Amino acid sequence: MKNILLIGFVFGFLAIGCSENEPALVTPEPTVVEDTIYPEVDKQYRPFLHLFTSIHCGGCGRFGIPVSNKVAEEMGDSIFMLPTHFKYNDVFINNSSLAIEKGLVVTYHSPQLWVNTTEHTYDIINFSHEQAADFLKKELRDELSNDAGAYVGLEYSLNKNNRYDIKLSVENAGDAEAEYHYEVYGMEDGLNEVQAGNTPYRKDHNRVNRGGYFGGMGKLHKFGAKEKVNESFEYVPCLGCTPENLYFSVVVWKSVGNGRYEYVNGKYFGK
Repeated sequence: MKNILLIGFVFGFLAIGCSENEPALVTPEPTVVEDTIYPEVDKQYRPFLHLFTSIHCGGCGRFGIPVSNKVAEEMGDSIFMLPTHFKYNDVFINNSSLAIEKGLVVTYHSPQLWVNTTEHTYDIINFSHEQAADFLKKELRDELSNDAGAYVGLEYSLNKNNRYDIKLSVENAGDAEAEYHYEVYGMEDGLNEVQAGNTPYRKDHNRVNRGGYFGGMGKLHKFGAKEKVNESFEYVPCLGCTPENLYFSVVVWKSVGNGRYEYVNGKYFGK
């Protein structure tokens, strides 16, 4: 009997010892994955200065490019300036420029200089560069007070695969529903190529549209009043692009029917 009691005592002691040395079970905290933080939209309206140009267009080299560059340099980020290459088998033509050409161009002379939806080429063709630039700047300033139909925001970073990780935000600025197309364009500066009308017969081309992400005139979305849309995606640079040299623009377009579009708002990021 004593032996039984002794054995029971030993087992009890060991049990107590084990329970005291055994680490307490800890329930792991759940892993919290934070939602992606998207960029704030820029709530500024930028009137549109649009140049339709071609490397084989003499008037583009002599007039269209220098005048539009002068306006863009002097007005800076207060406007959105976009060259679109078209005609004459221009080396900078791509699916993105073809879509813009199809959606906006009415007649195929070149160069064409637009402020928003109005072409002013024939208003200024006989002006000096200085006079033409002043005319366009006045037209653009007259548009600065317009209400923006949409706001845009974008952040990007080059990843290890030489592609860009992009976070995009687009917001309907209005109090009513609206259907807009939005597109992200990869842009590149300093592309040395021939340019008719330029002296010498080559120049560095800037603000070259290297292709849109969504295709066509961009992604169509029916926005609710004040609705903000966020998207994340990977942008693959074109085969002839230098990936580390790219920056981006975002443009919001509005369909006006029959395959035609109008500019709503736009902005450069990283330029």
